[in-house]
Amino acid sequence: MSLQDKVIAITGASGTMGRALVSELSKRGAQVIALTTSPQATFPAEADRQTDREIEVLTWQLGNESALRDRLQKVDILILNHGINLLGARDSASIYKSYEVNTFSVFRWMDLFLESLIADKAEDKTEDKSITSKEIWVNTSEAEVNPAFSPLYELSKRAIGDLVTLRRLDAPCLIRKLILGPFKSDLNPYGVMSASFVAWAIATLAQYGFRDIIVTINPITFIAYPLKEFWRSLYFRVFSRSLP
Repeated sequence: MSLQDKVIAITGASGTMGRALVSELSKRGAQVIALTTSPQATFPAEADRQTDREIEVLTWQLGNESALRDRLQKVDILILNHGINLLGARDSASIYKSYEVNTFSVFRWMDLFLESLIADKAEDKTEDKSITSKEIWVNTSEAEVNPAFSPLYELSKRAIGDLVTLRRLDAPCLIRKLILGPFKSDLNPYGVMSASFVAWAIATLAQYGFRDIIVTINPITFIAYPLKEFWRSLYFRVFSRSLP
């Protein structure tokens, strides 16, 4: 898969991993749209100097993802990368916030993107071939299968991981998971990998066609995750059905 001239929108673009992805994908010729909840976020020119393209920056508000519904129709790949990590918290407010950001907001973005594809197909605006070329990449984290030493982060990430597995069964386009190990960032100051390396690995593995992109130093994840994904997918397929 070539990323050249692909329109790629990235949530959480002003964070450590978001900025690394913006830079890496721009270098590979993509037209990047930075989606951020920080109105003051800026992206230096060096991020896209190799393509001479400006990074389009769009702000959005949690709970009002639908405000950018129309803009998603022009997007080829939507990367859902935003999240929070409330280390050590277990109060009700932190529980609600963790699930709202890490689980429900991500799921709303997925729904918006998939609804736009279905609407285009129903109105014969988009050929089936171009619909199937669209993609969603979701940063579900290694917390799907391994302890994150942050209970609310782990719980909310496992929830969105399962919802992605469920939604994959009927999705009209490819949905990739990004199962990322500990990289150094504001969310995880104890990370051991650099964000730039992880972004490079994500882009490279996606271009090689991996649906589940695992980037970690933990060898257990390469065994535990495929087993978990197989059994959860089988469970969802057997005990649920899609509505007409």
